Amino acid sequence: EALTTAIRLEPKHADAHIAYGAYQAEVIDKVGGIVAGVTYGAKKDSAVEHYEKAIKLNPDSAIARIEYANGLIMLYGKAKLAEAQAVYEQAAACKPADAMERLDVERAKSELE
Repeated sequence: EALTTAIRLEPKHADAHIAYGAYQAEVIDKVGGIVAGVTYGAKKDSAVEHYEKAIKLNPDSAIARIEYANGLIMLYGKAKLAEAQAVYEQAAACKPADAMERLDVERAKSELE
């Protein structure tokens, strides 16, 4: 509820979109799509939409791409592994604006090893 409220109040809050996409992906990964949808309102398409919205709102964000790649793997497994790999590569190519973003870029690079 807190994430949907944050998005409703501030629809351009990229981090809230990342978090909501991650929440849905993790719930689906843990309990399966049907239970996640019925019990928690989590849907694969919605998770992907929120990740993509976050990247559109903050196109230079490595962490948005890392979370998106992780989400693709949780949601689709091997079927989206190549796409997740491409998203990790995009994250690794991001130019960090500060020390925290530098750590995110390095994390993305480590996922590619």
